[in-house]
Amino acid sequence: MSDHGASGVDTAGRTAADDPYDPDRDGPFSAWLRERSDWEAATRHRFVEEYVDGDLADDVFERYLVQDYQFLEAGARLTAHAASQAHTMAEMNRLAESLTVLTGGENDYFQRAFDELDVSEAEREAPEIHPTTAAFNDFMLRAATDGAYEESLAVTAAAEWVYRDWCGYVATAETDLDRWYIDEWIEIHDNEEFDAYTGWLIDQLDTYGPRLSPGRQIRVAEIFDRTVDLEAAFFDAAYED
Repeated sequence: MSDHGASGVDTAGRTAADDPYDPDRDGPFSAWLRERSDWEAATRHRFVEEYVDGDLADDVFERYLVQDYQFLEAGARLTAHAASQAHTMAEMNRLAESLTVLTGGENDYFQRAFDELDVSEAEREAPEIHPTTAAFNDFMLRAATDGAYEESLAVTAAAEWVYRDWCGYVATAETDLDRWYIDEWIEIHDNEEFDAYTGWLIDQLDTYGPRLSPGRQIRVAEIFDRTVDLEAAFFDAAYED
């Protein structure tokens, strides 16, 4: 397995240099990554709690969705790049299956939701990109192209795990907002298939993370941290009118 570095990605995560991964102390590599990130900020954000309370406003969700659609292509490219970096054919196949979902079923959801919310064609395809969205897209792609499989995995796993966590949390509240486009967004990220895919990504971190050099482990941790921070910032942006 290659152990190339991933220089060139500007991250703002907290350094792990003074607290390196120790499997005897920290348990699974993924648990170490999550523990040192600002996980609650991304998974129990005001956006999430307003959904649980039944107070999530349409204009907030629309801004969130319009910007999130701008992630779809970058996310698909990240997944495709990760597939090209994967260590085995089975890993390539698993990521290719996810790519099919991103470019097919999830894209269909966005178009139906935009129709319901009367989002114009211009706002769908060429909206004003929020600085957080631009930073997130740039970060995702640079983390992948400047690194190797494990760096791509750090972004992908962190993002999907955040979604699985907060969507699973709100699903247990059984809040009925009587707005299918919000409820279906939760269902897309709270089902057996998505749970299995996210679990597989976490298992990949646990398989390959401990094999990396300490320097690479720190780098992967910084990328994971930064992804979680950007997920929280993306929620913040939905409240900016």
